[in-house]
Amino acid sequence: MSKKEKKIAKESQNKTIQAEVNIGMIGHVDHGKTSLTYAITGKWTDTHSEEIKRGISIRLGYADAYFYKCPNCQGPEAYGTSNKCKICGSETRLLRKVSFVDAPGHETLIATMLSGAALMHGAILVIAANEKCPQPRTEEHLVALNISGTKNIVVAQNKVDLVSREEAIQNKKDIEEFLKKYGYDNVPIIPTAAPLGLNIDLLIEAIENTIKTPSLKKDAKLKMYIARSFDINKPGTNIEDLKGGVIGGSIMQGEASVGDTIEITPGLNGKKIVTKIKSIAVADGTIDKARPGGLVAFSTDLDPSIVRNDSMRGQIASAQNSLPEPTNNITLEIKPLPRFIYKINESEIKIKEILMITIGTANVLASVAKQEKKDIYHVITKNPVVAEKGDRVAISRKDETGWRLAAYGVVL
Repeated sequence: MSKKEKKIAKESQNKTIQAEVNIGMIGHVDHGKTSLTYAITGKWTDTHSEEIKRGISIRLGYADAYFYKCPNCQGPEAYGTSNKCKICGSETRLLRKVSFVDAPGHETLIATMLSGAALMHGAILVIAANEKCPQPRTEEHLVALNISGTKNIVVAQNKVDLVSREEAIQNKKDIEEFLKKYGYDNVPIIPTAAPLGLNIDLLIEAIENTIKTPSLKKDAKLKMYIARSFDINKPGTNIEDLKGGVIGGSIMQGEASVGDTIEITPGLNGKKIVTKIKSIAVADGTIDKARPGGLVAFSTDLDPSIVRNDSMRGQIASAQNSLPEPTNNITLEIKPLPRFIYKINESEIKIKEILMITIGTANVLASVAKQEKKDIYHVITKNPVVAEKGDRVAISRKDETGWRLAAYGVVL
């Protein structure tokens, strides 16, 4: 074992490692996403976020897991989530820590993928073997992955224990045809039965071979999308004992260390906010330095009253003076999503129409000011946003049922 591996192993025992990659667990309702997450991580999605534990926590995301491999065994049986091999009992080698993530509600999840919020670096598409493929949400999620450019996926063909061998084989063929329709060839399809823990080692092997740790811009200046914020002080806390507000999210580029001064933009009331990082936390401990990869949270010296109830969601934490100035004017190249999914696309976008735009983790209302040429629109946002050339945005339109995700756009 190398010095680096020994260091990682020691840190993992002390539970101080930041996850290297965020993996979305996606698919149609009731196909077993929650059960599969539990089979891998040992954590139910409704309990993974222990609020206020250690005074700092992260709600967004399913759960974290450490992936290990036995150096003495061969094949998928060598993979697992324990530091002891289930086959030979030897000490295993830590591969990496991964985070399984989700945004509540299927349309919120899709908007997150399309907006380029980078909460997912790859995905496990869960498809039940006992239902016809594809189901509506299955297709919607794969369309969104395709548009967002996410190509690194693994399919978990779940609930194979509920069908015959012949039915499972036919379902696998249907899955392969479905994937090819959207340009996904040679995707690993792993038969699983989550409650039985069937083939979890095969699934981990496929994840390790397919969803690599992304090469992100560590040397660039810090940029983190804030996905949530909260006040950790209990009611009645004495003023002298109050702790600053907490912000959590995903680092897109650069690194952050305890003691760093950061800028939060667009800020409040048109003014950027400057604060200092007091501590950094991951799901199961605190660290001194955070990098692109798994979700992190910063404890700051912010006034607790301005961070309550995720009020900072949609802001960006960055190195000072490193981002464009906030603006209310954006030019977008807008592309509708397939009409067979979103019927609202049958009508053209109109001047003065109000749209809901998701950019990063921010949701803002925007009015269509003018159409410069085909697919090119100038919009005016109700609140200031930070938009860089090439950023992707998700676009929702309103119908009689409410806001419906209908298109995606690229900032020009």
